[in-house]
This record gives sequence, C-alpha cells and structure tokens, in this order.
Amino acid sequence: MKFKPFQIRTCEAISNSEEGKVLFPLSDSPLAPFPIHDPFGLRKAVVPVFKRDMDGDLVGMGTAFHIDGWGTFLTGDHVIDFARENTKNSKDWKDLSPTSSGEHAILLLGLGLIFGSPTIPDEAFALVEHISQFIREKDDPLAILKHHQQSESALDLATMKVIFQPKNNTSQCVPVRVHGWHPSKGDIVLAIGFSELNCEKLSDSEQKAFLTEGMYGCYGRIRKIHPQGTSSTNSTPVIEVDGYWPSGMSGGPVFNSSGEVIGVVSRSIEPDGDFGVSYATYFDLIPSFEDLTPTIDLDNPMWRRGWAVLDKESLQMIGFFKSKHEAQQLIETLGSEYKVIYGSNKFGSCDLIE
Repeated sequence: MKFKPFQIRTCEAISNSEEGKVLFPLSDSPLAPFPIHDPFGLRKAVVPVFKRDMDGDLVGMGTAFHIDGWGTFLTGDHVIDFARENTKNSKDWKDLSPTSSGEHAILLLGLGLIFGSPTIPDEAFALVEHISQFIREKDDPLAILKHHQQSESALDLATMKVIFQPKNNTSQCVPVRVHGWHPSKGDIVLAIGFSELNCEKLSDSEQKAFLTEGMYGCYGRIRKIHPQGTSSTNSTPVIEVDGYWPSGMSGGPVFNSSGEVIGVVSRSIEPDGDFGVSYATYFDLIPSFEDLTPTIDLDNPMWRRGWAVLDKESLQMIGFFKSKHEAQQLIETLGSEYKVIYGSNKFGSCDLIE
C-alpha cells in the first residue's frame, strides 16, 4: 500500500516555522512500527510512563504526551489505573500520594542528547501530582450490600498533571484537535509511543535507553468507527485500524495527516496474518472532553485557554497564564494600567480570542 508519510511537528516547531520531521514507514511493512529519532522535538513532547515503587524500581507502563505547555499530559486510563485509589472524578483534581503499596506514576522527560552520564539526571523525572479520569461506580451488587462500592473508569482516557523541576524548562507539546476532523474508512493515521516498554522492571541501562531514544511510530489504516465503543465493557468511542500498535504505545498520541492529535492509543490485537488490529480513543465523540482538558481550545489546535494580562490602553498582551491567580500576581507588579481577561491564545503568539 502507498500513502504520503506524515510530517509531525510540536507546537514549538510550528510557531517557529520549523519544518519538522517527515516520518517514513518501513518500505516492506508500511503498517509496522519503525523507530523515530527526534531527541530535540517529539521526544520532548511524547514521554514514557513508569510505575515507581518504594525502592525506586521502575516498571514501564506506556506512553503519554504533553498538550498545553503547562505540564498537562494525556494518556490512556489503563496506563495509570494502578493509581486509581488516589483519584476522584474528572471535575475534582486531587494531590496524589503513593498507593497503599508505595507505588506512584512518574514520567521520563526528554532532555535531548545525553553523553557520558552514569545515571539519569533528576530533572529527567517528573512525578505525577494529579490525575483526572472519567469515573463511575462499579456495577457490583455485593459491594452495594456491603456499603463498599468501588469505582472504575468510564472511558479509556486520563490526564496527568506534573510540575517540572526548575532545571527542565524544555518540554514541548503537540497540537490537539478535538472537534472538526471526521475519520473515514481507509484514512491513514499515525500512532507514536514506546513500543518496547513492557510491564516489567527496567535496569538502569534500559532506563537510559528511553531517555532520548526508544520512541516508535506506526501507521494504521482506518477500517471502522465505533461511536459507542466495541462492547458494553469497552464503551469508549474508538477508531479501529489495520496495524499493530504494541502495548508500550498505549496512551500515545494518534495523529491525522495534518499532524494533529485526534486520539490516544487504547489497545491492540497481535497480528494473525498480514496486519494486527488496533484501537484509538477518538476525542470528538468523548462527552465532556473539556472536563479533562480545560486548558486547550477544543476547536483550534495550537490554541490554549487561560488568563491574559493586557495593557488597558493598547490591549497588547503582556503575559498568558494557566490560572487567574498567576495573572493577578503579575498585575500587582505592573500597576493598575493593566487588566486580566480569560480567553484563548495561539501558542507562541500574542493572538487572543475572548
């Protein structure tokens, strides 16, 4: 099969008018995973997710990606469901503490090329401090009788919030399109993630391999759309594709041909013949998607929502912030000739929509 390879760029690359990378598949297996070497671009936006225990051992869980420049990452819910005992519903963020077994979620950020480092630098790790998921109560009559109802995920989608260490201010993000793109049978999409991650403990040398490398891409050809999910137990709206996206890619971004993220890798079935079958959570059919991602503009990739500080006379934007509190702090230093408004700002510019 023949198709035009995608050109994928981070928001930073787009705003700087950089060309980005054209990602060519393997010539003999166009729907098979292929390595991506982009330590200063995509690797700073797409990251591996680990479970870390009390002894500091890391177990690879899957992939996540940065969406707003403020430390918000999207992934699949099943990638981080081990931390669910510390989460609430999608409208109620909560500080995370280790689980009862001492485990917690952590991201391995991209720092570019690392030479001669005996250990991974501390600033490469970002502790997940908040998780937001669509949660519902389990349909468990016995639990109801015992007055101990448990929760489960309603959709295979979650956001994670991290706070970057001061030394690491180089993380990039990818453009996300929620509304306005409609898949058709035969369309090509591209998944990116860490296909070699398995749910097993990684040695120090294996961890270092994922610091700047270890990222793979895999194209898929859409074969079906499931608006209500594939079954009563898998009710997440998904796109079904030809192509095998290994488990380590779970939670990774799925791009359309315009280089916009339109979904998240959900699950896959190993090949039994020419192709495997994989599924991507499809954003446009997720109800109340804004509950998980209040900082991005659902209609406009490259735009994010927040609080702008404007000069009252010229209306020139001085700064753009995630919270009103941060914006007001800047006002206190500038004086009364400035004001704060809520709106949508194009990444890397002073363009603002109220």
